[in-house]
Amino acid sequence: MSVETELRQLEEEMWRANREGDGSFYDQVVRDDALVVSKYGVAGKAEIVPTITKNENPFLKTTLADLKVLRISDDSALVTYKATVTALISGAERTFQVLATSVYGRTGDGWRSVFHQQTEV
Repeated sequence: MSVETELRQLEEEMWRANREGDGSFYDQVVRDDALVVSKYGVAGKAEIVPTITKNENPFLKTTLADLKVLRISDDSALVTYKATVTALISGAERTFQVLATSVYGRTGDGWRSVFHQQTEV
């Protein structure tokens, strides 16, 4: 399987885990020193995993488009794409789009998330 295919599938799985409140998946895939940047600020793994598990504003549907993978080295890559998200926020469905960038590093256990950033458009 190509690195591009592997990372595309991993991104899709990250969004699936987000939809389903599967914090254990995030706990396995996100490195301990990883960072996430969003309109809510900067957060580390210790904040992200419980937030995903609580799933207070669940994502109902997510679609990724225009996904591109840039190999930085044999063991690191950047993934960028546009995501369309339908979420249940304060009891009401809301659809929005984000431009997203993820950075992955490969270890003996496979690819791990190092960094993720989202900008709502």
